[in-house]
Amino acid sequence: MRNVGRALFIGWLAAIVAVGGQALVAPATALATSCLRVSGGQFDAPGNDNYAQNLNGEYVRVHNYCSTSKLMTGWKLHDYGRKHTYPFPSGFRLGAGVTVTVYSGRGTRTATRLYWGRTYGAVWNNTPPERAYLRNAAGTLLSSWSSY
Repeated sequence: MRNVGRALFIGWLAAIVAVGGQALVAPATALATSCLRVSGGQFDAPGNDNYAQNLNGEYVRVHNYCSTSKLMTGWKLHDYGRKHTYPFPSGFRLGAGVTVTVYSGRGTRTATRLYWGRTYGAVWNNTPPERAYLRNAAGTLLSSWSSY
């Protein structure tokens, strides 16, 4: 009877590990399947990145690895802790194989340049655990990136 109890316990423990392991693996797999991903950036702008003249020195790039363009209405980019959130403009479409750079400051929007519109205060922290997160319109995390 003792061996039966041990076998049941080991089976139970294996099931918990398998379920827990699956939960840990699933998000990474989901992230890897998105063809729109944060591909890089610069968190620490030259000079004081709180001032307007330096804000465009910090930015994040999102690349479309798909073979078709993707509509990003309702998508969001945010920092660690969600202190700052950038909603992609309504109707913004990222072309196939194209990278868009999202700058913290102000500028003229194009198909490859978007601007947060800030006039003071950095978006990105210059130390870990800072990370850029890309979420679709449903709020699902599709990609994240950090230089740290």
